[in-house]
Amino acid sequence: MRRHQVRDALVLRRHPLPSGDVVATLLSPDGKWRAVARKGRLPGGNLARLSLFHDVTVQFWRRRDDDLALITQVQLNGALSGLARPEAYPYAHLLAELVDVITVEQAPGERGYALLASGLRGLHAHADPEAVALAYVWRLLGVAGMAPEVRSCAACGAAPSHFQVVEGTARCGDCTTSGPEEATLFLGVEAMRELDGLVRGPLGEAVHRPPTDRPRHWRALRSFVRWHVGSLRSLEALPC
Repeated sequence: MRRHQVRDALVLRRHPLPSGDVVATLLSPDGKWRAVARKGRLPGGNLARLSLFHDVTVQFWRRRDDDLALITQVQLNGALSGLARPEAYPYAHLLAELVDVITVEQAPGERGYALLASGLRGLHAHADPEAVALAYVWRLLGVAGMAPEVRSCAACGAAPSHFQVVEGTARCGDCTTSGPEEATLFLGVEAMRELDGLVRGPLGEAVHRPPTDRPRHWRALRSFVRWHVGSLRSLEALPC
């Protein structure tokens, strides 16, 4: 492999070391990877450009394929100041943490990269970041192959009213099966229609026409993520 490389990336996570260096987890179109940035003397150096959610172009160096990359230069392409708003910042953390968990290192990640970049821009600019987050979390799960199928009852094809969280399917009232707490959620026909729109409908419509009962949808999302991904600190910390 070439020892010196250049990649575009989004900053998912930062881990400071006792030395003052920082290990950054980055998402590029060709996958997730980690690199270390050495502590610099200037406050506007590489460490500052590697702030969370920044869009950067990174030059780095590796001696061997399995070595941690050493960052030699960072170019800041975009800093989304709107993500610092209290109403947007928690949702930016949610999107970044979810992508970090569901993305395998060095696996191709072009769709996830493009979707995360779009979601962060939406949180930055939109007046309703909660609506953006609800739509983009489901789309990111879909990119990872974990989107539920909730358009109709999986047993009879009727309009569904229950979300079978473990199966990732939907049921009507007549076909609903019992299960562990939070494994089968009653949402109602209208909320299930809205959930299908969040999962598979036009993304713009999902953002601009958000669900009417948001707490109910966050409950469904939390349950699904717990079963299929695991506990996300950023999701559990949301007040909704």
